[in-house]
Amino acid sequence: MLPIVNVRLPQALRGLKNGQLPDEVLHPIRPNGRLFVTAATSWQWMKKAARMEANLILKPTSAFDAYRPLTVQTAVFHQRYVSERIPGASTKVCNGKTYWLKPGNAPLACPGTSNHGWGLAVDVANVTKALPWLLERAPAFGWSWELQSEPWHIRYVLGDELPKVAA
Repeated sequence: MLPIVNVRLPQALRGLKNGQLPDEVLHPIRPNGRLFVTAATSWQWMKKAARMEANLILKPTSAFDAYRPLTVQTAVFHQRYVSERIPGASTKVCNGKTYWLKPGNAPLACPGTSNHGWGLAVDVANVTKALPWLLERAPAFGWSWELQSEPWHIRYVLGDELPKVAA
């Protein structure tokens, strides 16, 4: 069972638009991607701990699997979902319209509603190998899951706070 905790939106993000964040609130994470400042700091600390404690390399699955601009959220949504009914497919309602998930695709949030658009989420590459360590240690770094069905998708939940773990 994945631990799920609600996200506290950092003060600096209030009044901004999801997926349209200014560069000054985003910080690069290595090897690729960007996150909101507190999430980026915690991610780097957690990444270092994973390497030192378990010889694990934590990284996003791609550059857009951390902060995801609205244009990317929209493009990926329309790659995965269609407005024509697909029998047996899961559905999602966005802006009052129903969409069907194409077979073989992972679900995606409606554009403009994703924690990726706040720079608070990371889709972790090779999560199967890292999951036991993440389940034990990620909460101490301020990370939690959003959905039981998506073990690769974690998000920073402490808002403006940094975790109380040592860097």
